[in-house]
Amino acid sequence: MTPDAAANPPSSHLILRTAAPADRPALSALSAAARARYRTLPGFAAIAAAPPVAPERFADGEALVAYRADDPAPLGFALLRPLDGLLYLDNISVAADASGQGIGRALLAGVERRRAALGLPAVTLTTFRAPPWNGPWFRRQGFRPLPAERIGPGLAAVIARQSRSLDPATREVLWRVAEGL
Repeated sequence: MTPDAAANPPSSHLILRTAAPADRPALSALSAAARARYRTLPGFAAIAAAPPVAPERFADGEALVAYRADDPAPLGFALLRPLDGLLYLDNISVAADASGQGIGRALLAGVERRRAALGLPAVTLTTFRAPPWNGPWFRRQGFRPLPAERIGPGLAAVIARQSRSLDPATREVLWRVAEGL
């Protein structure tokens, strides 16, 4: 994906592009900084202290990077990969000082364009139920609980891996199905 004026209207002042290998250390650092906001939530300090998305993990998927035309520093990213015939949103992180500026929504729009380009029927993700920038935010963006019978083996493995370090009762699996399906 290249910067595209039609996909990134001037009013947004944001540009989305596919991450390059050289971006990986900066994106990893951005993920660590984005997790810091969990530090203030009761029961979530371990999330803030958890390792960031490792640079090599970006090689396992595709990352979209958001930045402003006048500053190449990444403001956010979405890490995604096809999984079980759907597009799995592995991580979405926005710089804390850029929160509330529509960057997450712009990244989700980019994820949706990628889903459509791949011809996949839905986007899936796992997230926390409680913090307002997790489950509640995704539900406001049109995501709904993924029915248990639709969880494929790849996503089941992700959930099992996450359950080793995260309380499953605090997590949820969501999806947003393409319009018309």
